[in-house]
Amino acid sequence: MTSAPATQTRPPEGTPRTSWMQLGVISASEFVVWAGFGAIIPYLPLFLEEQAHASMTLWAIIAAMFYVGTLLFSSPLGWLSDTIGRKPVMVGGAVVYTVALLLFTTTTDPYWFILFRLLEGIGTAAFGPAAQSFVADITTEENRSKAYGFLTTAQFGGLIVGPALAAPLYALGGGGTSGFYAIFYFGAILSALALVAIVLFVREPAALKTRRTQRRRDREANLGWRASLKNYRAIFTPPILAFVLIAFTSHYAMGAWDVVWSLYLSHLGASKTYISMTWVAFSVPMLLSFVGGIFADRYSRFWLFVIGYALSSFAWMFYGSSVNLVALIVVNVLEGFAIAFSYPAKQALLIQMSPQRWFGTVTGVEATSMQLAGLLGSLTAPLIYARISGRVFTFAGIIALVGLAIAAPIIYRAWRRLQAQGDMPSQAELERLSDGARSAYAAEPPRGPE
Repeated sequence: MTSAPATQTRPPEGTPRTSWMQLGVISASEFVVWAGFGAIIPYLPLFLEEQAHASMTLWAIIAAMFYVGTLLFSSPLGWLSDTIGRKPVMVGGAVVYTVALLLFTTTTDPYWFILFRLLEGIGTAAFGPAAQSFVADITTEENRSKAYGFLTTAQFGGLIVGPALAAPLYALGGGGTSGFYAIFYFGAILSALALVAIVLFVREPAALKTRRTQRRRDREANLGWRASLKNYRAIFTPPILAFVLIAFTSHYAMGAWDVVWSLYLSHLGASKTYISMTWVAFSVPMLLSFVGGIFADRYSRFWLFVIGYALSSFAWMFYGSSVNLVALIVVNVLEGFAIAFSYPAKQALLIQMSPQRWFGTVTGVEATSMQLAGLLGSLTAPLIYARISGRVFTFAGIIALVGLAIAAPIIYRAWRRLQAQGDMPSQAELERLSDGARSAYAAEPPRGPE
């Protein structure tokens, strides 16, 4: 049984097709941004401990501020990308993110880092949902998993390069504060390069013009408040709420990871190089995400997604139950394979079940759920770690598995309904037919689930 059969009907002559060139630009931009991100994140807790002399409690607050920024801004900025377009929101996010990284090099006062991490979160909240929705806009249903697979491959390719370069950059900077600053400069330069690429080469999807026309027609017909009410009902359906639940339960662990993973490994006697290599070990299998996307388009998005997320939950449980450094890095690799074959399927399945005019809003709401969980994880993990040490990761894995067990049956029923409907029209075909054909409720934007 397939989620998007390879034999899907060809769109009518003249219907726009997937824009692989635009996908390449976004993927290249994500590669360089994630390379900078990957270089910084493993060393940031150590920088705060060794150079800024921040306590565990203060570091938890600093880490939490990233999630506060993404939590507060992902939903409204995702909605904004549905309203004004993807490109301006992505450009604004890249600018804020670049500035935030540069600000880290201006002081070692840890209290300023609370503000800097908040700005990082805002930049990510702007760029992430807009970029994910941009990919949905420029792809057709029959190859959307593959497109998300290529995007994920590019992201984790950067996450391989970044940590691998972190140690040489630290040494090149002379160690200490200067060494850490060299890593921040590297991240800021790569983020600026991505910004330039987006400004010069990204074109706004044609779907934006359709959305604007529909909103104008509904305003002229005085259908605004009725359209808004029905849009909320269309967005917050049981399957989408199930995805939101999975986003929450599976990302609590990421908040814990950001705060205590590097310190946990350090307390186990791991070197800085080993800590960086744990990120690389997870990321190398993620290079096969494009293969996972191809499989998801050809076979079953649902089962690839569920099995991969379940295996990831078991991996988190293992991290908290073992102190064997060799075993930990082996499981990092296995989890990387699980996510590589599940994440593109999950993302495409979420888009497949979403209202086509509100991709940005849906991905923004999902991101908000992720960041709320990450915020709670970053605030509570240090307290739990102080009592049960690395078993905090086992606790996080159990939460992820429970969330998946609750949400998967809801998503499965919706997926089976999609299968029963047969081949669906492509996004491009729906846009071509949408002028005056869609019902009025699909046009007025909601005011954002802030």
